[in-house]
Amino acid sequence: MDNRFGKTLLAITTYNQLKYTKYCVDSIEKLNEVPFDLMIIDDCSTDGTVEWCKKNNIEVVDKHKPMGLTHSWNMAYKYFKDNKEYEYIIISNNDVLIPKEAISELLKVVNRWHFSVVVPTSTVYGAGHTEMYQGVENIYKSLSKELPKELLIDPNNFQTIQDQILNIKREAIKDNNICGLDPRRIKLFNGFFFLMTRKVIEYENEDNTLFDSTKPIYKAEDEFNWSKLIPRDDFAAVCRTSFIYHFKGISTENFSLENNTIDSFQQKRKEIDKING
Repeated sequence: MDNRFGKTLLAITTYNQLKYTKYCVDSIEKLNEVPFDLMIIDDCSTDGTVEWCKKNNIEVVDKHKPMGLTHSWNMAYKYFKDNKEYEYIIISNNDVLIPKEAISELLKVVNRWHFSVVVPTSTVYGAGHTEMYQGVENIYKSLSKELPKELLIDPNNFQTIQDQILNIKREAIKDNNICGLDPRRIKLFNGFFFLMTRKVIEYENEDNTLFDSTKPIYKAEDEFNWSKLIPRDDFAAVCRTSFIYHFKGISTENFSLENNTIDSFQQKRKEIDKING
């Protein structure tokens, strides 16, 4: 284990989709390069998620009523803020697979450049509105390399992709070409997985939260980034040597609402639960 880095809180947010939570935890259990604690924050699942966590001795926060994804993010942030043993927090959806060395690469970026928010690359071609930055393909393009065909998206090769990126990193150092190493400073980031330092405490709202739960999910993450980081010259960064496989939208497919207030969110949840019996 690399003890150069302080302790990290890895907070996974869930609502149902236990199958994907199991995939995610299975990948996490293989990690041993940096010290971290795992916590799952569950938004009132009905599929046995909480029971499974308890059975497997995984720390889980069980809400008594659904409050939404950004509420879970704020709960994770508050726990991080109140427990000073943690130097970093990673907030993640449950529909991801985390390869070895991906987290340590994120930590190298925040320690070298002192960004408060860092995100990994995700999928070969990028994620949502950040394709330009969060796609593995762009790492190859920046070095005038062709994307290997064996890296076409497949959950089974998520470790291979991370290994290949680190091979490129070593080549870039050898060739004195740092464009494969530097993080990109970005105005938007995809909120499926992001690492924050304790510096983010400077940006909290008057009610001691970081994210506005009255906003749609994608606006909650973007508004935090735009309105707080940029005016103070503290951008988010993409760590181009960290890859996280993202199943894309599994954890939020039913809840990307334009009107994402707590009342409307709970009403939508009731409708979905009624359909699902």
